[in-house]
Amino acid sequence: MKITEPGLVRDMPDEIYHADPVPGGSLSSTFARLLTEHVPAKAVERRRNRKPTKAMNLGKAAHLHALGAGPELIVWQYDGRTKDGKAERAAASFLIESEAAVGVTQAECDQILGMAEALRAHPEVATILDASTSEVSGFWQESSVWCRARYDLLNDDDAFDYKTCEDATSHGFEKAMASYGYHQQAEFYQRGLAALGHSAAKTPLRFICQETTAPYLVQIHTCDELAMEIATALNDRAIEVYDACKKSDQWPGFSELEPEPTALPNYYFYRHAAVIPDNLNPFSETVA
Repeated sequence: MKITEPGLVRDMPDEIYHADPVPGGSLSSTFARLLTEHVPAKAVERRRNRKPTKAMNLGKAAHLHALGAGPELIVWQYDGRTKDGKAERAAASFLIESEAAVGVTQAECDQILGMAEALRAHPEVATILDASTSEVSGFWQESSVWCRARYDLLNDDDAFDYKTCEDATSHGFEKAMASYGYHQQAEFYQRGLAALGHSAAKTPLRFICQETTAPYLVQIHTCDELAMEIATALNDRAIEVYDACKKSDQWPGFSELEPEPTALPNYYFYRHAAVIPDNLNPFSETVA
């Protein structure tokens, strides 16, 4: 499958989406965030050598049971340290590496089923699930740059992204935004809907966050206006960098050496306030 026209595509297999069906390549939210955090050379290498973590695999597997769509779920029958376990994993390696499947233990499978049951038991979330189409892929252009997004749930009024997490409270989501750039993902996804003229672009992307430990609590969050304004600036920059690198076929590292004196971070002075002389601590209450 190749994408040559902007639009929304339903029922696109995970492995095709992640392999990037746009000839010449497209920019995803994940890569846009890498280009925000790193110089292009490192961003490309991080993307190329991306290895799913246990938490990522759990999230993907939860998608399948919670949303009814996602990669195939393989439940390992043998311990991966044994001969049979190694053979079992080797036989499934292509599916897993292509992101067509996720491998989990029986305990993890039971956890995933418990999460899906708890999610469905939440009346508001169940209504969202029933009213939405899962795993919808969007493709659009910004000038000469092709972009793509994968909407976990999409209906006429709203778009949703399902996240598994340790802490579904506002404090937990605040930390996740800072750590994983969820605000940047939200803005990227919304600009895709806007470019495609979808009505859900008028409302903020909603994150359905579910804790991975019993009782598998659920909360829905959105990003505030300031976070979205910052995300717009970051995504604009990521698109510009991606465009320049694609056109030049160069993914540069650091532009120049920086032998300038570097200051200690602010938190250092608070952490070691008891041993740093007051006259050397700019945050000391005794400093005039």
